[in-house]
Amino acid sequence: MFDDLPDFALRGECGTDIFQRLGDEGQRRARFRCVATVADGRVIDHLPEDRRDPARLLALAARIEGDPLSRPLSLTDPQGWPLAARDGDPIRLFLHLEFLRAWQVADLAADRLIRQVTADPSALPQEPGKLSGAVAPLMEFNRLSRAVDLARLAVPVLARRLAAPGFADDKGGNTGFALRMLGDLCLRRAEAALALTCFETAVAAGDNPFRRRRAIEAAVAAGDAEAADRHRTAFAARWRLPDDLKGPA
Repeated sequence: MFDDLPDFALRGECGTDIFQRLGDEGQRRARFRCVATVADGRVIDHLPEDRRDPARLLALAARIEGDPLSRPLSLTDPQGWPLAARDGDPIRLFLHLEFLRAWQVADLAADRLIRQVTADPSALPQEPGKLSGAVAPLMEFNRLSRAVDLARLAVPVLARRLAAPGFADDKGGNTGFALRMLGDLCLRRAEAALALTCFETAVAAGDNPFRRRRAIEAAVAAGDAEAADRHRTAFAARWRLPDDLKGPA
């Protein structure tokens, strides 16, 4: 019933978020992924490599205004519930119900992790794969405030781990990946200085062109010219610096 479903829109923290449902044959529940955000009539494409049509994303964002699924409701009052038999496409209703469940499960996990790390910083997962697995739902659901809270707690812990003798990230680079995801979310939340710290720590875990790019972009957004120049120099020392990262002449 849920094969080849179109993207759908929800109100997010910094605009209207566009989500994609991802079926997983190995799981009994689907995953969801935020692919773009529409804010002030502008499309911010989080996955430009997928080449989504900006006009279609704008139309999806506009659709939620006046949509029957946008009406306020109480979960304990069936009189106000949207009805699959009455309010348009029933598949959309079931899709949103499935999303709500997945969102709640992810939020519970994020809340539990933040509480644990607040009480005991060593509760942050030690295994790189588990660390990135804990951060990934924040990225998939575009949970910006949760990510900022976790980044403030996690980055000092991870910086100490990286500085310990003998540190090496796993083959998948999951420590750096977790930091990069936190940095992306902080940057979306206009927390550019915190994003820069995330990206710089990600670079310390394992340098690559994409992490350096994000560090440069965060430094520019934070107005930190010294950091931007430092990362441009480090980038150019190992790879060709793209024209869009060169900054003012």
